Amino acid sequence: MNLPAPAPGSDALPSFTRVLFTDLLGLAHGKIVPTSQVDEPFHTAITVLCQGLDLSLVEVEGYGVDVGYPDLEAVTDPTSIRAGWHDEMAVAVASLVYPTDKRPIPLDARGALESVIARLAERGLRAQVGFELEFYLLAEPSHVVPMRRLDVPGHRVYGTERGADPSGLVFEIIKTAAAAGIAIEGANAEFDASQVEIPTRYRDALGAADDCFLLREMCRELAEARGMGVTFMARPFADRVGSGLHTNISLVDASGANVFADPAAPHGLSPLAMHCIAGLLEHHEALTVLCAPTVNSYRRLRPGMLSGYWANWGIDNRISTVRVPSARGAATRIEHRMADGAASSHLVTAALLAAMLDGIERGLLPGEPQRGDGDAEPNTDRHAPHSLPEAIAALRADEFLGEMLGADLVRCFTALREAEWNRWLDTVTDWEQREYGRVY
Repeated sequence: MNLPAPAPGSDALPSFTRVLFTDLLGLAHGKIVPTSQVDEPFHTAITVLCQGLDLSLVEVEGYGVDVGYPDLEAVTDPTSIRAGWHDEMAVAVASLVYPTDKRPIPLDARGALESVIARLAERGLRAQVGFELEFYLLAEPSHVVPMRRLDVPGHRVYGTERGADPSGLVFEIIKTAAAAGIAIEGANAEFDASQVEIPTRYRDALGAADDCFLLREMCRELAEARGMGVTFMARPFADRVGSGLHTNISLVDASGANVFADPAAPHGLSPLAMHCIAGLLEHHEALTVLCAPTVNSYRRLRPGMLSGYWANWGIDNRISTVRVPSARGAATRIEHRMADGAASSHLVTAALLAAMLDGIERGLLPGEPQRGDGDAEPNTDRHAPHSLPEAIAALRADEFLGEMLGADLVRCFTALREAEWNRWLDTVTDWEQREYGRVY
């Protein structure tokens, strides 16, 4: 294997590499191996892909007890290797295959994205993606409940340093990301005190999803090393706004030219861009559970919260789920605003690109754009499902996304989320005890 060039300022990659892969919940698993052996696949039980947050196994036919819990093989993508955020350890991302015949494992979220990218390539198209990752800074590690936001007395929207993070953690994150080979654009305070946004740099879709996946892992580890925490929950505090994972996408042709831009067309958008917008709206309800995957997600995904609730689009309009920023030419792009910080960057990207591809192949058109500000009436009556089970049902009913992402992946992903919902139903909350215990 030809290893990539070391990070700027370093003589060589570290002696060890942490090889990570993502599960269907967007969480990292992997092994630490000598860098000299990074091209040797490692094995682990396939059950890790069918495991809930409570570590219980969700039995999915073909991946559980019926087949004896077989191995999967993690194969390092050599283009993903980078210096990492520990002095003695590089980091890389792996895809998942069966050990016997090296077939891709259908439950591999990264593999699902690679498959959609290949479908686009058949049309001579390549996706460019950038994420806007929002999260809250916590005074203590995120496992300490109730969570306590970092005190930011000088907070201001788009603030920096004391206006965003007097602890210095955010500056440490952006410095470490640069040294670790994770491409970001910068960092700033978001709407509420202790809420921060870090956008990743625009790049090829697979690399962008990898960057976001690694950035989230890095943020948590740097925070906990300081005795602090971060949370990417959709809405961790009932009196504060939620955190999104806005996904910016453009398509380019074989020459690298942006195919969304057309100065002669209405709004400066090509017919192909309009087909992509229409595809995203066509699959709005089914996309929801992939973009808003937790019980908590539906505390953010509501009308009036600028979070991707309505199935609409607009020109530089933040009350629309599909926003087309005003930049044109090479910077023409679509911003999809539904996903939250708990979503898998690989699954979100795969699903959004698949929906766009459907719009292209069927020649769909999106109708008129949303106009007006946050007080304007939405120009559609279609909206995101109101709860996790409704969103699960919408994805299960969408045949096209099921085919594009893979029937097994959708079956396992929805089973995991259904199990999460059932755990929620079995939970009696502090609110219920406070509300009802004093009178009933």
